[in-house]
Amino acid sequence: MKIKSNLWFESEERAFFGKGRIELLEQIARCGSISKAAKAMKMSYKAAWDAVNEINSLSKEPIVVKETGGRGGGGTRLTEKGLEYIRIYKELEKLQSRFFDLLAERAEDMDRLGSIGGRLTLQTSARNQFSGTVVKIECTDVECGVELDIGEERPIRALITRKSAENMAIEEGMELFALIKSSWVSIGREPSVDGSLNSLEGRVASLRDDGDFTETELLLKGGRVVVSVTSSVDAAEGLKVGEKGYAVFSPSDIILAR
Repeated sequence: MKIKSNLWFESEERAFFGKGRIELLEQIARCGSISKAAKAMKMSYKAAWDAVNEINSLSKEPIVVKETGGRGGGGTRLTEKGLEYIRIYKELEKLQSRFFDLLAERAEDMDRLGSIGGRLTLQTSARNQFSGTVVKIECTDVECGVELDIGEERPIRALITRKSAENMAIEEGMELFALIKSSWVSIGREPSVDGSLNSLEGRVASLRDDGDFTETELLLKGGRVVVSVTSSVDAAEGLKVGEKGYAVFSPSDIILAR
C-alpha cells in the first residue's frame, strides 16, 4: 500500500503555496527572473506573475521583490522570508514523507481501519450482528464450515456453501460479519447437548413480552448482546433477568458478510 498527499498552505482561506509554487520560487531564486523561471517551469509568464502576486499579497512580508540597475539591468529576487518559506516547506515535506512511510509499514492496520469504517455503515434487519476474525475454515465439495472468533470464550461456527466461500474468497485471518436473525436464536438454561450447534454463555439482560412474543437479551461474557424473539409459550424457559443462560443457534442459520 502506498499513501500519497500534496502539502498545501492556505492563508485567509485562499491557496498560499504548495509544491508548484515552491518550485516556482526556487526557479526565481536560481534564474533571478520571473520570465526565465516561467520558461523553466513550462508555464506562461502571466500564470507565474499571478502566482507571485498572490503569494506576496497573502504574506505579511514580501516574498519576491524587483531589483533595478546592475549589469543585467535589474531582475527579481527572493527575500529572506521567501527563502525561509522554501526551507520550511522542504522540512515539512520530509516529515510528511516519513509519516506516510510509517503508515505504509502499517498497511495491515490501515486495511483493518477500512473494514471498521465499513462496519460502521453496515445496516441490516438482523438483530444479531457480530464482527470477528476467521480462525478456521474446512470445506467439502459442497459446503464449508467457517469458525469466527467474535471475542467470546469459543468461536462460533457458520455453515455456508463452498461456492459462497469461494465467491467471498474467505481465508483465515479475514474480518467478517456474522448475521443471525433473532427468531433463529433460542435462549435456555443449559448449553446445547448437540455439539454441532453454537452455544454462547451469558446472563439475561432484559425480557419483554407482548402476550404473543417474548424478546430476550442475553449479555455475553465478552460484552456482546444476543437477542432472541420467540413465541411467549417457548420463551427462555422461565429465565429471569440476571440469571445465567445460553444462546443456541445453528451454524446454517448464520449469514456471513464482509
